[in-house]
Amino acid sequence: MVALNLIAVAAATLVTYVAAHAGPAPSTWKRDNLATRDDLEKRCGAELYARRLKRSLAVTEGVLARRGGVLPPRQTSSNDSTCFVTPEVTQGPYHILGEIVRQNITEDQPGIPLEVNIDFFDIATCEPIQVWVDSWHANATGYYAGYVGQTGGSSGGFPAYSGADDPSAASMLNVATGDNSTFLRGVWQTDTDGHITMYSIYPGWYTGRAIHYHIKAYPEGSIADNGTFIATGDAVHTGQFFFDNATSAAAAATYPYTENAIDWADALSNEEDMWYPYQAATGYNAMMDVTWVGEDITDGLIGSIAVGLNLTYASPELSTQYADFDFEGYYESSMLPSASPTELTLSASGTAC
Repeated sequence: MVALNLIAVAAATLVTYVAAHAGPAPSTWKRDNLATRDDLEKRCGAELYARRLKRSLAVTEGVLARRGGVLPPRQTSSNDSTCFVTPEVTQGPYHILGEIVRQNITEDQPGIPLEVNIDFFDIATCEPIQVWVDSWHANATGYYAGYVGQTGGSSGGFPAYSGADDPSAASMLNVATGDNSTFLRGVWQTDTDGHITMYSIYPGWYTGRAIHYHIKAYPEGSIADNGTFIATGDAVHTGQFFFDNATSAAAAATYPYTENAIDWADALSNEEDMWYPYQAATGYNAMMDVTWVGEDITDGLIGSIAVGLNLTYASPELSTQYADFDFEGYYESSMLPSASPTELTLSASGTAC
């Protein structure tokens, strides 16, 4: 389910099923897109390097302040791909539309605190771009909100195929929800400098997938009275972020990750994942830089990455599932930070749709 987020995007290929995981992405992708990558490097390299360095210093300084001047105990720096176009990778079968607009998507889910920092830029201008970011991922034991009955240990069974998400994949990527939970899902907007910070927990794993974090990016959108996101235009990117295997192994040794039905010894590494080779195609590094906040991983983690967007690309949306929750209960529990009191009045009067 991959299409490069380039100025000229090839038509999606027909669905082709493969056994096990997908294996290495086609070597021709690097060759075919070398010219585009070289052009982006020449035009944007210095500026994007400076932005990445600035962000890295900001993360380090923030941790230093929390730790009384003591350097972070661990900090990866593998994400050297800010000058590469970010590949397009499947939304997967558990995307839900109309999620709550909120910066913290944790709700009541236990796990290692994760601060997510993403910088978005326009590959045509090398300038930061303001977008709405829809984020979702599995909890510590591999369950997705809205699909608790269908996910968990055995939820990774849908096959990999080549090409971008397109209507031919709709039967696999438009799975009816089974409950109205909303944990670890939400939408937030970047600032005018193209930066977003969101708060969650470190994701868990399930059969057939390495640990990953989903996003979709929308340049246009608005907030409904009930505090949920309305996309007023196409998404321009769908992708997944990954984490280094060492950090995931350290997380897996802590509670509640130890309660996962799939033993960590049987979990997939990034290299074994069906989609990681595609998300990391053309030289893009899909692993987030990870900084440990404290000596112990349970003190929290900060993940950072940069995403280059082609604003002329329309990333297809195949899900027709919408968030469905108890508005009044959520509102009274302060779980709808962007909701309008007007919606509560309408709901109480029985006139809200």
